[in-house]
Amino acid sequence: VDRGADLRWMSQYPHEAEICFGPLSGLQVIRTRVESSVLVVEVRLNVNMVSLTLEQVVAKRYKVVAGMCDNIMLEIDKSIKGDEWATLCRQLNDDDGKVKIVIHDFAEKQLSKIKARGAEDFNTDKVLLSEM
Repeated sequence: VDRGADLRWMSQYPHEAEICFGPLSGLQVIRTRVESSVLVVEVRLNVNMVSLTLEQVVAKRYKVVAGMCDNIMLEIDKSIKGDEWATLCRQLNDDDGKVKIVIHDFAEKQLSKIKARGAEDFNTDKVLLSEM
């Protein structure tokens, strides 16, 4: 956990000894001191175990979209049980409620397609907006 990738070989400033640490890593200040006119800051690599994992960060937008799909389905189910739909079904001579079933099944199919995408897909703004 306390090693980073040495980037000197590709750095514009190889004398600075640049190092790349893993995602979600942080630097914890241990102490500071002044040497001549230079502020020296001693640090230690820190991985916050409370922070989200990469997988959780990637899945954030997916969770929003999946929750939206679930809520839309709940609203559809609630709506088609209402008086307006009963009136519509009577006007269409649909005593069996086939219209309700078709609408429910269609919505469920479309929303399932959205939820079947990979979580990483939704980190692309274009995909996120197209599915919302």
